[in-house]
Amino acid sequence: MKRYIVFLPVFVCTLFFAGAEVKIDDASIHRSGDSVYVDFTMTIPDRTVGSDYVQRITPVLKNQSDSVALDEIEIVGKRKQKLRRREEVLTGKTYDPVPYQTVNGSEVKYAVVLPYEPWMSETPVELSLAREREGCCRVSPLPGIALCREVTVAPPYQPQVEPVPPIPSVAERLAEVEKVLFPMTAYEPYSEGMKVWREKGALKVFFPLDKSDLRRDYRNNAETLDKIVDILKQIYADDRSDVGKILIVGFASPEGPKLRNERLAGARAQVLKEYVNSYLQLPDSTYEVANGGEAWGELRDMVEASSFDCKERMLDIIDNTPDPNRREWLLRRLEDGKPFAEMLKSVFTEQRNSGYMRVYYTSVPDSNAIKINQAQQLIEREDYEGAIALLQPIQDDKRSLNTLAAAYYRKGDKDHALTLFRQAAEFGDKMAIQNVKNIEND
Repeated sequence: MKRYIVFLPVFVCTLFFAGAEVKIDDASIHRSGDSVYVDFTMTIPDRTVGSDYVQRITPVLKNQSDSVALDEIEIVGKRKQKLRRREEVLTGKTYDPVPYQTVNGSEVKYAVVLPYEPWMSETPVELSLAREREGCCRVSPLPGIALCREVTVAPPYQPQVEPVPPIPSVAERLAEVEKVLFPMTAYEPYSEGMKVWREKGALKVFFPLDKSDLRRDYRNNAETLDKIVDILKQIYADDRSDVGKILIVGFASPEGPKLRNERLAGARAQVLKEYVNSYLQLPDSTYEVANGGEAWGELRDMVEASSFDCKERMLDIIDNTPDPNRREWLLRRLEDGKPFAEMLKSVFTEQRNSGYMRVYYTSVPDSNAIKINQAQQLIEREDYEGAIALLQPIQDDKRSLNTLAAAYYRKGDKDHALTLFRQAAEFGDKMAIQNVKNIEND
């Protein structure tokens, strides 16, 4: 693993110990992974410490939040060193070992590794030397010395996660482009006042005048019929999608006797249901086949949007004549029948169709995406075990690997985490690729 140097001052310090110059250089504080490294070199000339004395130096790493004392350095005068050895031989007295012990005229290469703690990054740290001198009968404190000031220790890299967008079901994906599709939560049974023709994406199949025979070669029927069958087949082939209801409303144009038109509208809706069912064999409960009768509502919308000179009189007849047969008779007589003849050529032609089909679907949510995003919330709350327990059963879903690795990493199992990060990176997870790069360079 590469060692990322947070701060490396080129530091040369000359200290005076009892009249002798002590040179300290290459002092640095840096972090790599979860460890903080403190290094410097101390050159100790002769006569640094009096022959009968011991000087103890304790490096201290501190900031405004906390501090930690590091391994001690002990410089022993030559006569003092001989006295200690004599005592050990004659009296059996022992002296506690010191991590760094040296004498005048030597060099100490100081290197200490300590675990990173969050307080080290709260404010800049400094490295100083606490000192004391021991003579024959007492210990005296000496002034402390600062080596490194205002050193910023960046915290260890924490792997990042990002929310996983749910994968839409086939029905949800189709609904984005096929406006004939609606979620089942929007379903309501057909009623006489429901103006389904106003739905821009509604599918309709046309019939010749006064006929209920379904012809694929009539107008654009083949394209429409193929589309509705293809949509339904795609939905049924998807494990997470289903058809809740297929609404088919049959209509006939208002020309002719009302009872005949109602029978014609009902027959047109039924024949379309039979066509769809010949491809899919769906239970009858899936269908709602409604007889819309004469399409007066649609006719009114078309008249209102028209440029007929007598448009207002036509709307008055439609709105205020309850009997549909008399309503048609009055429209036929208006202005010698010219507006009605125009409607026969334009408006009524558009109304000679089976009506409007609407498909309502149900969809199972992307449960894996939901679990992955829940696990990320657990990681934020430092519940790493909970996140791991949630993700392990769905580990085959490659989208879970980066989040699962992050939970292991923060729990402390970094080797296993790095393996999972690399698997996710091979899958093409961009966040995992970035995590691997940053971890290896941390």
